[in-house]
Amino acid sequence: LKDIENRHIDTIKELISTNKQSHVIEHIKLELKNFDDLLHGIFLLQELSTRTLDLIMSFGERFSAYIIANALKDSGINAEYLDARDVIKTDKNFGSAKVNYELTNPAIKQHVGLAAKVFVATGFISSTVDHETTTLGRGGSDYSAAIFAGALDAKVLEIWTDVDGMMTADPRKVKKAYPIRHISYAEAMELSHFGAKVLEPRTVLPALSKKIPILIKNTFNPSAEGTLITEKAENKSLQIRGISSIDHVSLITVQGSGMIGEAGISSRLFQAIGRQKINVILITQCSSEHSITFAILPQDSEKAKKCVESEFELEIKLNLIDSVIVEDDLAVIAVVGENMKNIPGISSKLFTALGRNGINVVAIAQGASELNISVVISNLDKVKAV
Repeated sequence: LKDIENRHIDTIKELISTNKQSHVIEHIKLELKNFDDLLHGIFLLQELSTRTLDLIMSFGERFSAYIIANALKDSGINAEYLDARDVIKTDKNFGSAKVNYELTNPAIKQHVGLAAKVFVATGFISSTVDHETTTLGRGGSDYSAAIFAGALDAKVLEIWTDVDGMMTADPRKVKKAYPIRHISYAEAMELSHFGAKVLEPRTVLPALSKKIPILIKNTFNPSAEGTLITEKAENKSLQIRGISSIDHVSLITVQGSGMIGEAGISSRLFQAIGRQKINVILITQCSSEHSITFAILPQDSEKAKKCVESEFELEIKLNLIDSVIVEDDLAVIAVVGENMKNIPGISSKLFTALGRNGINVVAIAQGASELNISVVISNLDKVKAV
């Protein structure tokens, strides 16, 4: 805690004039006292809930935004610190809260409106209607920016990151990967869902609803063009926009003769999974209706197996459904592009490339939109496959 205090006070002294430092230091020290009390309470209780963890995680963000706002003021810019907890309202799903836009959008408009000043708002933190601190989950700061952009009908949403934009593939896996200059919202969401960590899928939604362009730029290379995300991408000649992957997934297969022609099996299966709050990455079913396979994260596989077995306990006892099969150490590769639609031969090229390199395909999924072809393969083959 002392190291944190020293780091922030040193930063204040470096960024802000001596005669304007005292009230900023006083504010930070007061918040650090609250932080100390909170940590002491956790120590006494020997317990850390997700609700308390969200509050802990909010401190650093509040410190840095407050300091930057005051540094801007000191340099002559009309700036104001904005604690996003005052305007972004969510449910009580601590750790990954869902935004209540009916409360949030009017609050942002009222607070920010057409004010002729620079607001330095905290990212990824929010609050319930009871003023309990929540966080927005992975990629929450970009998501916060998108929430503000949507509420204020911004002309553009700029996201500054540490790469030159969205890439055609993960540059750590493919050295020849290059930035995508222009991409559609739908393509960006597909690529981000399948592991392109530059953009969190939820970030696209507030911008998409208002058709606000998103520009991804590199903080460390500002001259790079970056990636522009809009409703429709230019360059219709590109059939494939990018290739993405999710490392480490598990496949769950439910199969048996009792599933054939039996209405409601899928409904029961995914309701059981949903009750456990397990996210399903990919689903595939054979036309005989003999089996349903879905991909999830490995940490959920044991919980998923147990809940499926519990749901179909009677059918398993009567041998109508076989034992639930779990396959680990797999990866998903997704080929994404809006222009794939109605162009024959894309799937052929994909499977020929994999087959020629001796890569076995465990499962295949393609949506009717033809925006994405996904294949499940061994995790050992993922880099070679991409």
